[in-house]
Amino acid sequence: MLSEQKTVITHIETGFDFLGQTVRKYGDKLLLTPAKSKVQKLRKKVSQMIHAALGLTQEALLRQLNPCLRGWANYHRNGAAKRTFDKLDWHVFRLLWRWATRRHPNASAQWKKQKYFSAAGDRWRFSVKIQPKNQPSRVLQVYRLASTTIERHIKVRGAANPYDAHYTEYFEKRRCFAWRVR
Repeated sequence: MLSEQKTVITHIETGFDFLGQTVRKYGDKLLLTPAKSKVQKLRKKVSQMIHAALGLTQEALLRQLNPCLRGWANYHRNGAAKRTFDKLDWHVFRLLWRWATRRHPNASAQWKKQKYFSAAGDRWRFSVKIQPKNQPSRVLQVYRLASTTIERHIKVRGAANPYDAHYTEYFEKRRCFAWRVR
C-alpha cells in the first residue's frame, strides 16, 4: 500500500527528490543533483560547527570539519554537483574568515590571512602546519569540495553480451569502474 504523504506523482522534467538527490530530466539528459534541502542542511551544520568552535584551535576545527565535508562530497560525487561544490566552498570560506575575525577582531586582514590561510602555500586555503611527535611537520588544510572528482556512472547496455567480441572493451571499462568504487 502506498502512503499518500510520501508518494508524489510528478513529471520527470519537474523532477523529484530521492535519497538526498534531485532527479530531473533536462532536455534529453537525466541528471542527479544534490537536493536543495540537503545543501541547506549541510550549510547549517557547518555554520553551527564553526560557530561553536570559537574556543578550539585551528587544528581541532579542521579535524571536525573535514570529515563532514569529505563525506558529503563523496556521497554526491556521482551526480552533477560541481556548481554546488563551488558554492559550498565559498560558503565555508566565508564562515572560516568570520571565525578568524571573531577570534581576532582588532587584527588586520593581512595578518589573519597570513596566520590562518597561508600554511599550505595556497594563499586563501584555511590551513595550519602541525608537528606530530617524532614525525616531520605537515600541513592540515580544509577539504575543498570542488576538488572532489565527479565520477559518472557507466550505463548498462541492454544488448551487451559478455561473450560477444564487440563488447570486450565495454565490459573491461565496467570491470575497472567497479574495482575502483570498492
